[in-house]
Amino acid sequence: MKLRGLAIITLLLTVLPFIPSASAQSPLVIIPLNNNFSGVPGDTIIIPFQLENLGNQTLENITVYVTGPADGFLYQSKVIREAIEPNQTYQDTLSIKILNTPPGKYNLTLVARAGSVYSQAQVTVSVKTLVDYDLKVDVGDEYPYGSNVSVIFKMTSKANGVIIGRIGYTITRDGETVEDFATTIYLNPGESWVKNVTLTRPPVGNYHVRFWAYFGRKSKGTTASFRIFQRNLGYDAYFRDGAIHVFVYDETGKGVPGIHVRINGISFSTDDGGTVSYLVKEPGTYEVVLNLDGRIVTTFVEVKKLFISYEQENETLLVRVVDSTGKPTPNITVTASGPLGKDYATTNASGLAAISLEKTGYGTIILKAESSQYMGASATAKTVEPPKPTPTTTPSPTTTSKPPVTTTPTPPKPPKNYGPLAMILIVSGVLLAGTSYAAFFRPIVQEETIDRYYFVKVRAPRLKGLEGFTFEKAVNALEVRATKGKAEIQDGRILWRIEHLEPGEEAYLQVLLG
Repeated sequence: MKLRGLAIITLLLTVLPFIPSASAQSPLVIIPLNNNFSGVPGDTIIIPFQLENLGNQTLENITVYVTGPADGFLYQSKVIREAIEPNQTYQDTLSIKILNTPPGKYNLTLVARAGSVYSQAQVTVSVKTLVDYDLKVDVGDEYPYGSNVSVIFKMTSKANGVIIGRIGYTITRDGETVEDFATTIYLNPGESWVKNVTLTRPPVGNYHVRFWAYFGRKSKGTTASFRIFQRNLGYDAYFRDGAIHVFVYDETGKGVPGIHVRINGISFSTDDGGTVSYLVKEPGTYEVVLNLDGRIVTTFVEVKKLFISYEQENETLLVRVVDSTGKPTPNITVTASGPLGKDYATTNASGLAAISLEKTGYGTIILKAESSQYMGASATAKTVEPPKPTPTTTPSPTTTSKPPVTTTPTPPKPPKNYGPLAMILIVSGVLLAGTSYAAFFRPIVQEETIDRYYFVKVRAPRLKGLEGFTFEKAVNALEVRATKGKAEIQDGRILWRIEHLEPGEEAYLQVLLG
């Protein structure tokens, strides 16, 4: 009897753990038809179960559901509205979805509840390791020659555990290998492996990139391609309207955007029309460096400024315009603003423009010289109204009846023509009148240029004469005249020789420039 009792107790201890738990005296029992399940992240597991009504009353609106870890699974629940009579059974299923859950065994609970009575049972879900990952190659389609190319390789783990494997890439140009790489790595769930490969100024050609990986007996690969090109680009660089303009164009004449340009060290890129504009405030030589698809070109743009000088001749203001080098500038618009209004003129081949003071009025005249090819200039001129002719009165003889007095203006006498030599003396004396009298022992030589005339004055020392004087100058001369000595043109230069000058004596040379 003792042995039989011991066997019964042992049997009960063996069977009791497998009897579904329920509330005290619960007539409702839930029994899983399978206790063990397995899957990988992304799988949906179907759990069949059976409900039994052990009581003597009908059960309705029974809620069944699965509980377990808060993360890693998506659980289903349902309400069974079909009535279960006493001593009857009902079979159905519940589903769970495995999310990105780490590998391992997980205990889940099936629960059935009807009113205040419930029943529950245990099931086990084994989550296996999922080997999955993504590969990506990030590189552009086209690059101009001379640029650096960056190729970014990225692998991201989609596994639910640590994965270990091989990874590598190959870069080829027109079928020839440029770079080859392979290594062994491991990644945690959600972790990424990234490698940035920079090709420094790669040659022109068609490039192919292959990126591959082998993890957990699963291999993947992806590819990409890009092209290095060099165009036959042209350019124009010039100054206009206060700015330096650069235009880069292709074989068809169409503007090319994105071309790197440096102007005096300042970096720019051409816009959609292929142009760059740089405002300048000072004249000078500006260096322009262009990267034309890897072909480096350096050029220079000369920015010149206008300068104004003027001289009044009766009712006319003669305005002379030259550039930064002193060269006369034709076709320059000169604007003169005075008390009465404005007058406009254009410089001739000698850089001269004539302004009518009768239109502007006398006094302060504001002069402006403007051109799209130069930096403009302005000046203030002081002008005076020339004296008017003095009228003369001729009286009539004294008679009993006096006739009316008539007044006739006396016209000014024209200047006497003293010939070329007198002209040299007069003009040269006016231009070169500033000679210092402090030089008693050495000769004084002065030079001056007015329009197309070049003047030279030489004065002998005050205390002794000048013997064997020679003056030589390289100029483009058409004609030379001298008040003393011999002057001639020889091979693009003028030569002036004077045998003797008395102490303090002066001599003048006039040259008509070509």
